Amino acid sequence: MSGNVRRRAAPVPLLWLLPSLLTAQDPTGVVAGRVFARADTAASALPVHNAAISIAGTAVATTTAADGRFVLDRVPAGPRTLRVRLLGYRLVERPLLVPAGDTARIEVILEREAQLLSPIRVDAISTDAEAFVSKPNVATVTVGAAAMKGVPGVGEPDVVRVVQLLPGVVARNDFNTGLNVRGGEADQNLILLDGHPIYNPFHLGGLFSTFMDATVGGIELMTGAFPARFGGRLSSVLDVRSADEARPGVHASADLSVIGATARLSGTLGSERGTWSVAGRRTYADAVTSLFTDDIFPYHFRDVHARAAYAFPGDVRLAVTAYLGKDVLDADLSEFESDSAPSRASEGRWAFDWGNRVLGVTLSKELGANARIPVIGLRLGESATLEQRVSGSRFSTLLDLGDGAFAQRNEVSDFRLTGSLVARTAAHDRSIGYELATHRIRYSSGSTETGATDFDLRQRPTSAAAWINDLWRPSPRWLVEWGLRAEALSGRDWAALSPRVSVKYFATPELAFTAGGGRVTQWMHSMAGDGPLRYFEVWLASDSLTPVATAWHWVAGAERRVRDVGSIRLEAFVKRYERVMEANWSENPQRPGDEFFVAEGRSYGADLLARWQPTSGLAGWVSYSYGVSTRSRDGLRWAPGHDRRHDLDLVATWRLTKYRFGARFGLATGTPYTPIVGEIARRVYDPSRDSWGTGNSRLWIEALGGARNAARFPATHRLDLDVSRELQFRGATVSPYLSVVNAYNAQNVFVYLYDYSTDAPTRRAISQFPVLPSLGVRVVF
Repeated sequence: MSGNVRRRAAPVPLLWLLPSLLTAQDPTGVVAGRVFARADTAASALPVHNAAISIAGTAVATTTAADGRFVLDRVPAGPRTLRVRLLGYRLVERPLLVPAGDTARIEVILEREAQLLSPIRVDAISTDAEAFVSKPNVATVTVGAAAMKGVPGVGEPDVVRVVQLLPGVVARNDFNTGLNVRGGEADQNLILLDGHPIYNPFHLGGLFSTFMDATVGGIELMTGAFPARFGGRLSSVLDVRSADEARPGVHASADLSVIGATARLSGTLGSERGTWSVAGRRTYADAVTSLFTDDIFPYHFRDVHARAAYAFPGDVRLAVTAYLGKDVLDADLSEFESDSAPSRASEGRWAFDWGNRVLGVTLSKELGANARIPVIGLRLGESATLEQRVSGSRFSTLLDLGDGAFAQRNEVSDFRLTGSLVARTAAHDRSIGYELATHRIRYSSGSTETGATDFDLRQRPTSAAAWINDLWRPSPRWLVEWGLRAEALSGRDWAALSPRVSVKYFATPELAFTAGGGRVTQWMHSMAGDGPLRYFEVWLASDSLTPVATAWHWVAGAERRVRDVGSIRLEAFVKRYERVMEANWSENPQRPGDEFFVAEGRSYGADLLARWQPTSGLAGWVSYSYGVSTRSRDGLRWAPGHDRRHDLDLVATWRLTKYRFGARFGLATGTPYTPIVGEIARRVYDPSRDSWGTGNSRLWIEALGGARNAARFPATHRLDLDVSRELQFRGATVSPYLSVVNAYNAQNVFVYLYDYSTDAPTRRAISQFPVLPSLGVRVVF
């Protein structure tokens, strides 16, 4: 009987052998079986890999091995319901009787999901319900592609704007898709594409993200206390997963919006052993205006996203992800007037280009049951997975003013190797892993015309990390995940240990209490600062002059499941920043090391998420966040520009047979800003005339600020609406849609403009988005 097998073939860490105080004394049994699947009713059933297996109402869960087999240990005895889930197949719920002290055996055959709404739609099964019973899942939210459809967007659907509607995430304003998570800065988020890092996934100063809606299969957001395998950022982890084609054959889709055009081709390979897809997007305002005038709109961006995955014989799987994005702004500003320009250097043609490149390869192998480590002969468990990742990521930006009169650039690239070994038993998922990365960073400023160089900072640090992690299921009521991450950075001679732990206790099968904590570090920092927009992104690494930022996370909460299609989660959090980097906008290029100030900080608050996600009808979520953030340095204390006390978002989608309606309402208190208390005319001494002047025929007005972030903008509120309809035309699904952002034209303040040149000083508000309707159509073949 597998419940009596001794698994300790070698000594293990003490934490893996915690006393059995948490272990339930109720009678238990074992459920063992095998899962098969049919691609269609005429096909033969084949073993299924990675199907999710769980016992309803308990925390007992696992996944199938490459041969379709699974074993569930310590299942409470008595009548139970076995659930089997696999994307693209019908959910199976099979009643069975678990004998105390014995094994129940079962075989399950999965059938393809019925095509209920159109010939090409396969609805994804919600993954958060499975995560509830199988992981501590502290401070973690998963959103599938189906749940994101129908959420109103700006011009076109945007994944990152959906993330901004989740608890703990603050959107600074309508013009910025940057993420401020639970009091963190926008550069403190580890953003991954299929597990590979991407540095700055935004277009047009943060107005749009680089992720195309058609290429996204789902997202996972971790807002604190994340597992030991993640490092390098202080606030959150956002993992964007590419959509893999689940249908046989070759398929195409095209999206046309007011922003641009997107096209995607996808299909399967080798008797459906693999999938592939390639997608591209480009804005077309510049191309359209060129048809009518010689004054071409000077900006466009483009994206290319490719993905391929293949399952080789021998339980080997290969996946490749590639992304290329580019923003191009090439303009002649000689016709524009300004009464506050300090010089004429910005007149004439100038260029502002930036973009990302990512290429990642993942190779994994299922080692199967009874696998052992060579040489030492250590048995890994009932199943094991060996994974190796190789990736390269590059971000570059160039600001060229006056045809080379002044040029500033930033380039950051890394080459990264990561690997992991996960060994699974009925009670443990133990894993070890490593990460090794080389970075190449350049930050320079000068004139290409004259050959003059203001500064040219180059960094080549190497970072290394190793981690261990254990997901322990001591009883049906408890889940414990702990880990330890060891990190080191060259150039700083820095090394540290970061412990992580999270716990979940099931008071009932539907109600769980969670707690977690851990230490996080960050050695890559952005100089974009605390402003409302992030146009020129500059990344620098910690070195002998710039320390590594560190913080501690503490999270506690409760979650209640509602009939397997809904949930309510409440969490409280505290973050203590021991060191946090603040960009120094007055840094001296000739003085290395003054690019950042070192501050301390604290953030605390609570957030609520209530979700309802049936496969049809009305769905959505309610998200509320309360947060307080402070920073301090040299005896001064202030609130960062993203500090928002209250933030409420209501999101709803209603899917009918042919129509889909979506709505989002947001209400939030204002963020801090520094008020302008006066203005002065900056004077320059002219030794040839022995007089003071402005140095230019134009007047250079300099604002005088008051206390830092001492005032707050008014509260904001906005209603967005979306409607689409599905039509069938010659085998294709055509879905025209209409979105309206800020449907009732709320005058939300973006910034204030001050004028002290008159007898009575004035303050004028610049609003955020007005009523912004947009049309589009998606065609799927």
